Amino acid sequence: MRTNLYCFPCFLRQALDAVRMVTQNEGIQRKVLSSVFSILSNIPVHTTPVEIAHLVHLRVKSITGDFDPYKEAKKKQNELALRYESTLSAQIADMSDPLKAAMMFSAAGNAIDLAPNCPIPDIYKRYMEMISKGFARDDYELFLKKLARSKSLLYLGDNAGEIVWDKLLIEELLENFHLDIIYAVRGFPILNDVTIEDAHFVGLDKVVKGLSYGFDAPGILLDKCSEEFLKHYKNSGLILSKGQGNYESLSGENRPIFFLLNVKCPVIAEDIHCKVGELVLKSQLNQGLCYHRHEYQ
Repeated sequence: MRTNLYCFPCFLRQALDAVRMVTQNEGIQRKVLSSVFSILSNIPVHTTPVEIAHLVHLRVKSITGDFDPYKEAKKKQNELALRYESTLSAQIADMSDPLKAAMMFSAAGNAIDLAPNCPIPDIYKRYMEMISKGFARDDYELFLKKLARSKSLLYLGDNAGEIVWDKLLIEELLENFHLDIIYAVRGFPILNDVTIEDAHFVGLDKVVKGLSYGFDAPGILLDKCSEEFLKHYKNSGLILSKGQGNYESLSGENRPIFFLLNVKCPVIAEDIHCKVGELVLKSQLNQGLCYHRHEYQ
């Protein structure tokens, strides 16, 4: 996927957000932004957004000396999500199609900022409002057919917090299908993306086997991934890809991928033919190459 010029303000915002999590020293903040400006002004034209984001956050880490600026934010997101895991689990069980409900909750989880100052009832209400609208792009029936024929599923995780809803979805998948499921996470901290440490924190390791990509880009750069991950990626009968970063990385790949996400970028919304804020379950079989950008959330 090519980088759109609209990506560049997003990269600067990401860098500023990250450095502000580490320090309020304006001199260091200016140094980070100046360095990121230099990266963006000299980046080769064919560099992908995921590659650029990786370079930007490496620079933030290098200048600040903090290699996990989002650590505390992720911890708070995970803790808050766990606080109402049982509520959503009960809600899923009460729905006419618990598996589809779990998929919608998982997609909606990508949309909600689990801020510690947001009351749980308010978050729950916002989730239910999103779920009531269903998927804007809905390949659920095709997904069921592929599940029935598959022996394995590679689940590509996205962000902290929402991984609790991934756990609920995986539990539903295991209850309904005989699958060998692997849950893949970032190799090292990047933004608020899920790592093995986060997966263990919310108890995912008690439900499913975890696997690191072996790299820390906010998406999947196949030429940088570990041999172990690539083995599963190439051999898995089915792949469920969460979030926009993974969508951006893999939307042109010739693999049996289903993209599960909340659309937060207007350009990706145009590409998928839906609106910002809508939930999507889209098969790679219906997905052409994407030449747009998104904001990594």
